[in-house]
Amino acid sequence: MAYTVFESTNMACVKYGERIYDCVCDETIENGTIGYIEELEDAGGVIYTFNKGYKEKATIVVANNPAWNFNNDRLTDQRRDKFNIEAGTPFRGFTLKIRDEIGITIEGFTSATRNTVATVTDFNTTPVYVTIDNATGKLAASTTKNTSAKVLGRIMRKRIIGGTLSTPIRTYGYANAMYEIRFEAVA
Repeated sequence: MAYTVFESTNMACVKYGERIYDCVCDETIENGTIGYIEELEDAGGVIYTFNKGYKEKATIVVANNPAWNFNNDRLTDQRRDKFNIEAGTPFRGFTLKIRDEIGITIEGFTSATRNTVATVTDFNTTPVYVTIDNATGKLAASTTKNTSAKVLGRIMRKRIIGGTLSTPIRTYGYANAMYEIRFEAVA
Protein backbone atom coordinates (compact mmCIF):
# COMPACT_ATOMS: atom_id res chain seq x y z
CA MET A 1 0.00 0.00 0.00
CA ALA A 2 1.27 3.46 -0.89
CA TYR A 3 0.94 6.28 1.63
CA THR A 4 1.03 10.03 1.12
CA VAL A 5 4.39 11.64 0.45
CA PHE A 6 4.52 15.22 1.73
CA GLU A 7 7.05 18.00 1.18
CA SER A 8 7.18 21.31 2.99
CA THR A 9 8.17 23.02 -0.24
CA ASN A 10 7.88 26.65 0.84
CA MET A 11 6.30 26.94 4.28
CA ALA A 12 6.82 29.78 6.74
CA CYS A 13 7.70 27.31 9.50
CA VAL A 14 10.59 25.99 7.41
CA LYS A 15 11.79 29.19 5.71
CA TYR A 16 11.07 31.89 8.30
CA GLY A 17 11.18 30.22 11.71
CA GLU A 18 7.44 29.89 12.34
CA ARG A 19 6.42 27.35 14.97
CA ILE A 20 6.73 23.59 14.47
CA TYR A 21 4.76 21.68 17.11
CA ASP A 22 5.27 18.28 18.68
CA CYS A 23 2.02 16.37 18.21
CA VAL A 24 0.50 12.96 18.82
CA CYS A 25 -2.63 11.37 17.34
CA ASP A 26 -4.72 8.54 18.77
CA GLU A 27 -4.95 6.85 15.35
CA THR A 28 -2.48 5.97 12.60
CA ILE A 29 -2.12 8.82 10.08
CA GLU A 30 -0.05 9.60 6.99
CA ASN A 31 2.39 12.42 6.38
CA GLY A 32 0.49 15.31 4.82
CA THR A 33 -2.60 14.80 6.99
CA ILE A 34 -3.97 18.23 7.92
CA GLY A 35 -5.46 18.82 11.32
CA TYR A 36 -5.65 21.19 14.24
CA ILE A 37 -4.22 21.43 17.72
CA GLU A 38 -5.67 23.18 20.76
CA GLU A 39 -4.53 21.51 23.93
CA LEU A 40 -1.58 19.63 25.31
CA GLU A 41 -1.66 15.84 25.49
CA ASP A 42 -0.41 16.01 29.10
CA ALA A 43 -0.74 19.07 31.30
CA GLY A 44 2.66 20.68 31.63
CA GLY A 45 4.05 18.72 28.68
CA VAL A 46 5.13 19.88 25.23
CA ILE A 47 3.19 17.48 22.97
CA TYR A 48 -0.16 18.61 21.56
CA THR A 49 -3.15 16.44 20.70
CA PHE A 50 -3.61 16.30 16.90
CA ASN A 51 -7.16 16.18 15.49
CA LYS A 52 -7.82 15.56 11.79
CA GLY A 53 -9.68 18.25 9.84
CA TYR A 54 -10.36 21.90 10.54
CA LYS A 55 -11.68 23.81 13.54
CA GLU A 56 -12.18 27.55 13.62
CA LYS A 57 -9.72 29.54 15.76
CA ALA A 58 -7.50 26.47 16.30
CA THR A 59 -3.92 26.19 15.05
CA ILE A 60 -3.84 24.35 11.71
CA VAL A 61 -0.88 21.98 11.26
CA VAL A 62 0.30 19.42 8.71
CA ALA A 63 1.70 16.09 9.93
CA ASN A 64 5.27 15.72 8.73
CA ASN A 65 7.70 13.20 10.12
CA PRO A 66 10.86 11.75 8.57
CA ALA A 67 10.41 8.23 7.20
CA TRP A 68 12.94 6.81 9.63
CA ASN A 69 12.99 3.56 11.49
CA PHE A 70 13.85 4.58 15.04
CA ASN A 71 15.31 1.13 15.77
CA ASN A 72 18.14 1.91 13.28
CA ASP A 73 17.33 -1.28 11.40
CA ARG A 74 18.75 -0.49 7.95
CA LEU A 75 17.26 -3.64 6.44
CA THR A 76 13.67 -2.39 6.64
CA ASP A 77 12.00 -0.50 3.82
CA GLN A 78 12.16 3.21 4.64
CA ARG A 79 10.66 4.58 1.43
CA ARG A 80 8.57 7.69 2.03
CA ASP A 81 5.59 6.24 0.16
CA LYS A 82 5.64 3.19 2.46
CA PHE A 83 5.68 5.25 5.69
CA ASN A 84 2.89 6.20 8.04
CA ILE A 85 2.79 7.59 11.59
CA GLU A 86 1.61 4.94 14.03
CA ALA A 87 -1.00 5.87 16.66
CA GLY A 88 0.57 7.29 19.80
CA THR A 89 3.91 8.11 18.10
CA PRO A 90 5.02 11.73 18.54
CA PHE A 91 5.52 13.60 15.26
CA ARG A 92 6.12 17.09 13.93
CA GLY A 93 3.19 19.36 13.09
CA PHE A 94 4.12 22.11 10.63
CA THR A 95 2.02 25.25 11.07
CA LEU A 96 0.01 26.04 7.92
CA LYS A 97 -0.14 29.74 6.97
CA ILE A 98 -1.52 31.77 4.10
CA ARG A 99 0.82 31.72 1.03
CA ASP A 100 2.48 28.48 2.20
CA GLU A 101 3.34 26.04 -0.59
CA ILE A 102 3.37 22.28 -0.11
CA GLY A 103 3.98 19.26 -2.29
CA ILE A 104 1.77 16.18 -1.91
CA THR A 105 1.18 12.95 -3.82
CA ILE A 106 -2.21 11.80 -5.09
CA GLU A 107 -2.72 9.71 -1.92
CA GLY A 108 -3.04 13.00 0.01
CA PHE A 109 -6.36 13.72 -1.70
CA THR A 110 -9.67 12.12 -0.77
CA SER A 111 -10.44 9.05 -2.87
CA ALA A 112 -13.60 10.75 -4.17
CA THR A 113 -11.64 13.70 -5.62
CA ARG A 114 -8.41 12.06 -6.86
CA ASN A 115 -9.78 11.75 -10.37
CA THR A 116 -10.36 15.53 -10.45
CA VAL A 117 -6.64 16.05 -9.84
CA ALA A 118 -5.29 13.19 -11.96
CA THR A 119 -7.15 14.13 -15.15
CA VAL A 120 -5.88 17.72 -15.33
CA THR A 121 -2.81 18.18 -17.50
CA ASP A 122 -2.38 21.97 -17.19
CA PHE A 123 -3.30 23.54 -13.86
CA ASN A 124 -2.96 27.07 -15.32
CA THR A 125 -5.78 26.59 -17.81
CA THR A 126 -7.91 24.33 -15.56
CA PRO A 127 -7.63 25.59 -11.98
CA VAL A 128 -8.07 22.98 -9.25
CA TYR A 129 -8.80 24.18 -5.71
CA VAL A 130 -8.38 22.24 -2.48
CA THR A 131 -10.03 22.37 0.93
CA ILE A 132 -9.65 20.15 4.00
CA ASP A 133 -11.87 17.10 4.40
CA ASN A 134 -12.81 17.09 8.11
CA ALA A 135 -13.33 13.33 8.29
CA THR A 136 -9.93 12.28 6.93
CA GLY A 137 -7.65 15.32 7.13
CA LYS A 138 -6.90 14.83 3.43
CA LEU A 139 -7.39 17.43 0.72
CA ALA A 140 -10.65 17.58 -1.22
CA ALA A 141 -10.16 18.85 -4.80
CA SER A 142 -12.63 20.72 -6.98
CA THR A 143 -12.54 22.75 -10.18
CA THR A 144 -14.96 25.18 -8.52
CA LYS A 145 -13.55 27.75 -6.09
CA ASN A 146 -15.26 27.58 -2.68
CA THR A 147 -15.09 31.25 -1.63
CA SER A 148 -16.52 30.50 1.82
CA ALA A 149 -13.84 27.93 2.71
CA LYS A 150 -11.71 28.88 5.71
CA VAL A 151 -8.74 26.92 4.32
CA LEU A 152 -8.36 27.13 0.55
CA GLY A 153 -5.46 26.26 -1.74
CA ARG A 154 -4.84 26.01 -5.45
CA ILE A 155 -2.76 23.41 -7.27
CA MET A 156 -0.06 25.25 -9.19
CA ARG A 157 1.67 22.39 -11.01
CA LYS A 158 2.58 18.72 -11.09
CA ARG A 159 6.19 17.54 -10.96
CA ILE A 160 7.97 14.20 -10.69
CA ILE A 161 10.41 13.47 -7.87
CA GLY A 162 12.81 10.57 -7.93
CA GLY A 163 13.29 8.22 -10.80
CA THR A 164 13.76 4.61 -11.75
CA LEU A 165 16.49 2.64 -13.46
CA SER A 166 15.57 -0.70 -14.98
CA THR A 167 17.97 -3.51 -15.74
CA PRO A 168 17.12 -7.00 -17.02
CA ILE A 169 17.29 -8.27 -13.44
CA ARG A 170 15.76 -5.51 -11.34
CA THR A 171 14.24 -2.04 -11.22
CA TYR A 172 15.93 0.45 -8.88
CA GLY A 173 14.42 3.56 -7.29
CA TYR A 174 10.94 4.94 -7.51
CA ALA A 175 9.23 8.08 -8.77
CA ASN A 176 6.28 10.02 -7.40
CA ALA A 177 4.09 12.69 -8.97
CA MET A 178 3.95 15.64 -6.58
CA TYR A 179 1.22 18.27 -6.74
CA GLU A 180 2.41 21.73 -5.67
CA ILE A 181 -0.27 23.65 -3.77
CA ARG A 182 -0.29 27.31 -2.66
CA PHE A 183 -2.74 28.23 0.11
CA GLU A 184 -4.78 31.36 -0.51
CA ALA A 185 -6.75 31.30 2.75
CA VAL A 186 -5.95 29.86 6.17
CA ALA A 187 -8.24 31.14 8.91
